[in-house]
Amino acid sequence: MGDQIIDAFRDANNNNNIVAIAFLGHGKSFCAGADKDYLLGNKKSKSGLKIGEDEFISSFVKELALSNKILIGGIKGACVGIGITMLLPFDIRIAESNSMISFPFTKLGILPGLASSYFLPSLVGLNKAKQLILNNSKLTAHEALSIGLINEVVDEGKVESKIDEYIDLYRTINKDVLFKAKQAFSNDCLEEEVQNAINRETNLSKSLNNK
Repeated sequence: MGDQIIDAFRDANNNNNIVAIAFLGHGKSFCAGADKDYLLGNKKSKSGLKIGEDEFISSFVKELALSNKILIGGIKGACVGIGITMLLPFDIRIAESNSMISFPFTKLGILPGLASSYFLPSLVGLNKAKQLILNNSKLTAHEALSIGLINEVVDEGKVESKIDEYIDLYRTINKDVLFKAKQAFSNDCLEEEVQNAINRETNLSKSLNNK
């Protein structure tokens, strides 16, 4: 699944006619989380790689962070673990009112990845970010909205139409202006800081697995 997401994103990201890219899970949930044994380093992915070696974990988040496209994430139902950390670099996150966002990492004996130690504090503040991870927090959509984790809550079944509204809006704006406006909010050291977070998280996870 990770490889398919990467390939689809790269195709869209390299298309000069595309302004925005939306991620939306199929079915009743956005993402129920990754395989626990894989995240603990006890199991290889279909590609034969272990945690930290898979491209989705080791580098894809940096591509998301550096993309000039407007990235929109739609959440419906359960959004657990890697499901939410994958969306942290996005520009817009929209959740249906019945959504539940969960950070179960420490309860499972694992650490969050995807440079979430960089992105999560930038969204909700350092103290709240620590609380979410250390306490294995579960948030309703409205609770997530109140702390700045998501941008908007919509009625159940309405997230796709809301994403369409955003995309229709962006199509009316000059692409260069839109991309430059996004770039204006970027940290000049973003790539380096994201890579540092990836390296730190990977090394800490490996140190846990070696015990």
